[in-house]
Amino acid sequence: MFQDFRAANPLSPHAPPVRSPYGTPEHPLTPKRRRPRGLGLFSMIVLPSVAIGATAIIGEHLTGPGADVMLRTGIAFSADGLALVPYDRTGATGLIAEATTDRFAVRLAAVDLASGETRWDVQLADEREWDAAAVAAGAAYAYIATQDGLQVRDLDDGALVTDAVPGLERVGSGTAAYGLDPAAGVVALDVDGGFHTIALDALEAAPADPAVAQAWTGRLAPEGAFPGLGGMTSTEASIGGDRTLRIEPTAEDALGGGLAVVSGGDRRALGTRVYYEAGIVLDQTAASTTWEIDVDELIDGVLEDPTAAIDLMVPAGTAAGAATGHALIEHRPEPGGDGFALTVVDLETGLATASLTTADHLGRSMTAPTGHTVVLVAPDEGVFHSDLVVVAPDGSIDRVTFGAVDLLGDPDLDLDLDLDLGLDPEPDLD
Repeated sequence: MFQDFRAANPLSPHAPPVRSPYGTPEHPLTPKRRRPRGLGLFSMIVLPSVAIGATAIIGEHLTGPGADVMLRTGIAFSADGLALVPYDRTGATGLIAEATTDRFAVRLAAVDLASGETRWDVQLADEREWDAAAVAAGAAYAYIATQDGLQVRDLDDGALVTDAVPGLERVGSGTAAYGLDPAAGVVALDVDGGFHTIALDALEAAPADPAVAQAWTGRLAPEGAFPGLGGMTSTEASIGGDRTLRIEPTAEDALGGGLAVVSGGDRRALGTRVYYEAGIVLDQTAASTTWEIDVDELIDGVLEDPTAAIDLMVPAGTAAGAATGHALIEHRPEPGGDGFALTVVDLETGLATASLTTADHLGRSMTAPTGHTVVLVAPDEGVFHSDLVVVAPDGSIDRVTFGAVDLLGDPDLDLDLDLDLGLDPEPDLD
């Protein structure tokens, strides 16, 4: 009897066929991978939170208040047309900047006078009220006096070259111990009263010549700060040769005055425009705070005319910009109004070549070897002298701002130039 030994089918004939995720040998299948559930949770919860946070940080950076900036008056010029400007910065912009930058910083910026662009901006210290002043610059190095001594920095990028100059081991601490001699270079006074000099672009000091030491006696101090010079104006200033520029009142006790050029016995009205509460900006390139005064003449002048005697106490200086044929006039935009204006006037025609408004009186004015004049000014809504106005030899104006930082807290040099924005020449009333 034949017997079938094959295994019986364990499945019911009506059961559904068994399918493998890998298919059959004739029809192989590749199973689909399942996405981890954690990634989906991450994308739904974490990523939106990161996006919201990033948006908040960028928004605060763009809309938050900027840092408070105050320029120092110790400015120096390089041979290739850079202005070296030390300044204080308090506060930062944005959350990341707060975490990555010092809240209090003393910095040094190099401004290209020809273009108005900031070439570099480096930090000198992270302390408040840390004294610093630019003393001089050659073709390769800048010499910066600080309360910790003299620093030599590279003019290409502001990098520190040395803060330990051989020969200055006994020079006093403070910026008042340093000055610039046109022929000898940087002059330094040590604690024993000895003078030393450093030729521009040199990295070593030597004892000063007797003539240099005699010329600088009484002008430096072995300790203390460089004097913070404020702006100076006058109603009379030299404009070269025997010519004098004057502001003459339009009438007795009048607020307004006109310009006139006096040469010898001749007088020539310079335009017909009236400037209110005006003063001629004086050049303060030479950081001198002393004058030789004839005491007897001063006493006689006070007895004759106390008001006019003020000219004997502060002798007439040179008008800023006169070397390029211009004068800078500080005045009120409107009679009895608020704020002030700076107007550049052509000394031949009397026409205004450029003008801008400021919140307060002008700060120190200096003239660079290139003929550019720089003036410290306060912005319209500002409190401190935080902007640098650059008057070109052609009478045009650039306004340079400082202290801007990017999202990461680095200096944002692209935002430091306000070129011809709101600086159009005022219409002349001739």
